[in-house]
Amino acid sequence: MKPIESTKPARRGRWMWIVVAVFAFLHWDFWLWNDTTLWFGFLPAGLGYHALYSLGAGLLWAVFIVVAWPDHLEEWASGGPGGRDAAEPPGSGSGAVRPR
Repeated sequence: MKPIESTKPARRGRWMWIVVAVFAFLHWDFWLWNDTTLWFGFLPAGLGYHALYSLGAGLLWAVFIVVAWPDHLEEWASGGPGGRDAAEPPGSGSGAVRPR
C-alpha cells in the first residue's frame, strides 16, 4: 500500500469532525422544547426546525463527499495509476480459499 504523501486529509478530517460535533449539538433543540408557535400557521416550531436541520444535514453530507472523497478509490475503480491492474481482487491473495 502506498504511504500517504500529504497531511491534507488529516486537516480536512479535523475541521469536518468539529462541524459534525457542532451539528450534533444543534440537533438537541432545547430552545424549542416549550415553543408553541406555528410556522406558516400550521407547522410546529420544533418540526419546522428539524425539517430545516434535515436539509442542512443532507447538504453537509454532500459537501463532505465532495471535499473528502478519497481520490485513490476512484483511481482504483477506474483502473488508473496503481489501479485494478496493480491490486488483486479481494479474496484472491495467497491463502484464500477458492471455490471449486
